[in-house]
Amino acid sequence: MFLNTGIFRRSSENERTRVVRAKDLARVPSPLGAHEAFLAAYERMSKLARLARRPAMLVAAVDGSARVVEAVLVAAGQSLIIGRHTSCGLRLPSDTISLRQLAVHVWSESPDATPETRLWDLNTEQPFLTEDGEPNAAVIAQGTLYAAVGEYALLFVPTRGAHESPWPARAEQAWKALPPRHFVDQRTPTGSRFRHSRRPLRPDGQEYHTRITRVGPLLMLGENEQPEDAWASLRLVVERKSEEHRISLSRLEQGVLLGRYERCGIPLAELDHVSRVHLLLVRMGGDVLAIDTVSTNGTWRGPARIQTTTLGETDSLTLGEVLQIDWRRLSRRAPGED
Repeated sequence: MFLNTGIFRRSSENERTRVVRAKDLARVPSPLGAHEAFLAAYERMSKLARLARRPAMLVAAVDGSARVVEAVLVAAGQSLIIGRHTSCGLRLPSDTISLRQLAVHVWSESPDATPETRLWDLNTEQPFLTEDGEPNAAVIAQGTLYAAVGEYALLFVPTRGAHESPWPARAEQAWKALPPRHFVDQRTPTGSRFRHSRRPLRPDGQEYHTRITRVGPLLMLGENEQPEDAWASLRLVVERKSEEHRISLSRLEQGVLLGRYERCGIPLAELDHVSRVHLLLVRMGGDVLAIDTVSTNGTWRGPARIQTTTLGETDSLTLGEVLQIDWRRLSRRAPGED
């Protein structure tokens, strides 16, 4: 059921949201390649690795001058928002970067397993590039991941924490020790699920170092799913007015973005306490995660402000203290579920 109450009216423009166009990109310095960025960031990353007691992801940003802008440690099960907003966990201080550019989630199958990277572009119209030069809306990566956006090279290096051997003393030695990389494409949930793309070689003749699955862009909630496809219900409530959306499993596996920004799909323009990009819903394994994208007024479960949380069969969150979202898992089971 969908109630078109008019309470979530779409604005024609978000004046304060940065949209990068081709003429802007032409002036942006070229980012370093993976090898150069790895060497530049190695000292900072190796220091962070020594601090990790449990599986985590080392994330470093290097600008075109080989300067490490920032480096952070993200524990398995946690998320990171990258952009030029001052609240971002990793800030890229450039006008060509959106306030909230990328979302990262670090996922691990077990407490001691090497974590993997889930990386999404937050519908910015500036897709990031992976090491093979391909533009991406989202990827799942096992191993060291390189991504370039604007003038920045981003490195995502997994560590097993206390279970990992000490890093080599020299950066070049560590680079050569990285395992081989493979690329796998997953363009749409309904199309050919996997397509092996080319495996480009580094200049030294060795293969790259990550198994990458490419995933389609974050999806909109502007239209309801057909009843036979609906897997969950999302009800949006403001005061006494409400809208309900049905969401399919395939949409949740790619990710659904909520916010005032027109590319988020739900027209929330008049809800001033909701950020332009506020919340990401995505299914991982058997869980559905709600990831707050460093919203100004927060995402709340009761009195507690959340950053990343797993949704129950039924659940309620509040966005910016004005918009209540009621989540409900429908009875229809996904393929392969017990």
